[in-house]
Amino acid sequence: MRDLGTAVRLIWRGHRAGALVTLTGSLVLGVVPVTAAWLTKLIVDGLAGRPSQGDVPRVLLIGGLVAAFLFGQLGQGWLRYLQELVSRRIEFVVQSELFAALNRHPGLAVFERPGFHDRLELAQRAGQVAPHQLVTAAGGLLQAAGSLAGFVAALIAVSPAVAGLAGAAVAPQLVADLRLARRRVATQVELSPAQRRTLFYARLQAEPQAAKESRIFGLGDFFHGRMVRELDAIIRTERALEWRVFRVQAGLDALSAAAIGVGMALIVRSAMNGTLTPGDTVVALAALPAMALAMAGTVQQLAVGKEALLVVGHYRALVASGPAAAAEGAAAPPLRDGITFEDVWFRYGDDLPWVLRGVNLRIRCRHSVAVVGLNGAGKSTLVKLLTRLYEPTKGRILWDGTDIAGLDPDSLRQRIGVVFQDFMTYDLTAVENIGLGDLRHLGDPARVGEAAKLAGIHGAIEELPDGYGTMLSRTHGPEHGGGRTGVMPSGGQWQRLALARMLMRADRDLLILDEPSAGLDAEAEYEVHRVIHRRTEGRTRLLVSHRLNAVRMAELIVVLDGGVVSEAGTHQELIGERGRYAGLFHRQAHGYRD
Repeated sequence: MRDLGTAVRLIWRGHRAGALVTLTGSLVLGVVPVTAAWLTKLIVDGLAGRPSQGDVPRVLLIGGLVAAFLFGQLGQGWLRYLQELVSRRIEFVVQSELFAALNRHPGLAVFERPGFHDRLELAQRAGQVAPHQLVTAAGGLLQAAGSLAGFVAALIAVSPAVAGLAGAAVAPQLVADLRLARRRVATQVELSPAQRRTLFYARLQAEPQAAKESRIFGLGDFFHGRMVRELDAIIRTERALEWRVFRVQAGLDALSAAAIGVGMALIVRSAMNGTLTPGDTVVALAALPAMALAMAGTVQQLAVGKEALLVVGHYRALVASGPAAAAEGAAAPPLRDGITFEDVWFRYGDDLPWVLRGVNLRIRCRHSVAVVGLNGAGKSTLVKLLTRLYEPTKGRILWDGTDIAGLDPDSLRQRIGVVFQDFMTYDLTAVENIGLGDLRHLGDPARVGEAAKLAGIHGAIEELPDGYGTMLSRTHGPEHGGGRTGVMPSGGQWQRLALARMLMRADRDLLILDEPSAGLDAEAEYEVHRVIHRRTEGRTRLLVSHRLNAVRMAELIVVLDGGVVSEAGTHQELIGERGRYAGLFHRQAHGYRD
């Protein structure tokens, strides 16, 4: 019932006027065939010398029959138009609410669950297919029900026994089709992982980012083969289901045909006995197959509606999960004292190894702290916990003494500027790629230009075909048309764009730089860190890097090793201790000298 309530709400919100007209029109159109059949009976009885229409002139009966035919023909076209209109509006509402719910998830954990993506695919299908199914099923059900009610009444008036026979033949079809509808949705759920893998392999063969390695390593046929195998498995599963549906439907159709045949024989016998008038015979012979078709249509639309409701259930569950994940908290205050990690433990799953093992760390306000270590030491995980993309498995992270778990995530993030190691490359214009760092100043060319200059990318942008308005993509054109073909920046340029995006927030309480120069050469790296140090002086900074030369200016350097803090101090102090940091630093320096 909850899924039905969700469907009704979606239809009502999508286009209430169109929905009401569609449903009313469907019911009226369902009665048209019955009206035409009854008018035909009256005309035939009149022609046979057994008039049953009273004083109604024959010309009016013929005119009514023609009018019913025209109304039925023209009404179907209008009904299809309205159904498409309402379906499109429902699709808009579904997609809008679905992705609004996704944006309410404050962290990343939910997006890394395969089951979530399976449900997401089904929920998206609810937005793409279910609206049309819901509208056509609702309209078709009313239309079929209108026809069914009319023909049942007509057939009962002529031969109650035949009407009962037709009804008994259709009852098994109702039960079977509803069960098959549930089986279809269960198959969709079963095939969802394979369909996602198929899409993944298809993208690997089509996207520019994958095209380089695909051609160098000769991976095209490999990925194509995997895609084809997944498709073949999907098709075989669907074919088995369709064969099952065919066998059930064939048996039910045979039962229905037999019932209609017996019913027609009874009608003909009654006509020969003189029990039925010629008009009664005509309307009964027309009503019997029409009633069977109307019953079958009713059953089919119920099955389609049931299938759509089952898919809508995944949409409802996913949308309902958003608000629960985004619990409100207190607003994050300006950072005055500092940030403290208290015995923080973390792992990405209960069956996965610990990434952080009891980390204790103090980041004083307006000081710069660098976290260094080998790959896999837990440096980037530390950043994700601090920005509340994940929650610690054990321990606390304090913002001026307040556990950040009790702070509103959006409020906390408004006080943070960050550039991630795996930063995004948006298929948008240069000005948008930078301005996304602070949406309040997205349209401020001066603010965007200043950030670009600080990141050392302003000159390269100015040389682009349309300057800051150039689309940084070769697969997408400008959003509103016009403009020239986009360009694809180099890896180092993308890194500077990501840095500029962070520098749009250079006035925030905490600035986090996770490997901000990993894609730059040594000279560019030195210049970037010099600019960052100068521009963000007086701000609380957390710098994450495996290049130790980049962190020498930090006031505190923390070495992460195996998920624990193994050393902490200034550059000179750590070099003097001749520990892990000193060994790594000298090995890297030796590599540069060689």
